[in-house]
Amino acid sequence: MVVQEIFNEFAKFAQVESMAIGGSRAIKKNDKYSDYDVYVYWKEQIPVEQRKAVLGKYCSRMELGCCYREYTDNCIVEDGMTLNIIYRNTDEFLAAVAEVVEGHKAQGGYTTCMWHSLLTGRIAYDKGGKIGDAKQKYMVRYPQALKHNIISLNMQLIKYGINTYLEQITRAMKRGDVISINREVHKFMDSYFDVIFAMNEKLHPGEKRLLDICVKECKVLPDNFERNIRFLLLNMCKDPTAISFVNTMIMGLEKVLGEEL
Repeated sequence: MVVQEIFNEFAKFAQVESMAIGGSRAIKKNDKYSDYDVYVYWKEQIPVEQRKAVLGKYCSRMELGCCYREYTDNCIVEDGMTLNIIYRNTDEFLAAVAEVVEGHKAQGGYTTCMWHSLLTGRIAYDKGGKIGDAKQKYMVRYPQALKHNIISLNMQLIKYGINTYLEQITRAMKRGDVISINREVHKFMDSYFDVIFAMNEKLHPGEKRLLDICVKECKVLPDNFERNIRFLLLNMCKDPTAISFVNTMIMGLEKVLGEEL
């Protein structure tokens, strides 16, 4: 298998401490559209030319050193499959996970994604044992302080603070500014899902298939959860009254938060 051969070659680099298969393939939920995500944990960067020398043996196309969310090599292997190799400094990654799990630090969306990535990643190589040890250490019950902090911060961003997403979306829709509408609704949805997952004490799984995951795996959801989201996203740039669905989604969130907390 190509990925295993790449693992074998990368294991020879002194900089590499651990490697894991991540994403939907790690939890056996991949489909025909799924990329192949690999996490490489290193203590320092492998020079681009050395990575290129290895990947060039197996990949028909490469874009190395991309930095959208994390530092990544995006490749097309010879059978047409997309391979994403995500590089993480081991100590920095584990410090970020500790900041969330032990320090209970919330973010504006995706708060527990790195924790989820650690726990669900299938370890293929772990020279120093750091990732395996951390995986065992952080296989713990969802901290109540973290739950509170995620809900508090993101509800502040959504409605209760200054210059909230609700205010920004309302203004953008009144102006008919489709670029701004898209940007502000995107930020709103990030925080909205962070609250949903925290409320259910479920780790945030990342960007893809969130509706399906919530419907299947979250016990507590606002009324008409899926219908409201679909209506908002399908109408937000063509109907200013779509703001009513943002309000409805927020009120639904407040209702279930009140019942749960």
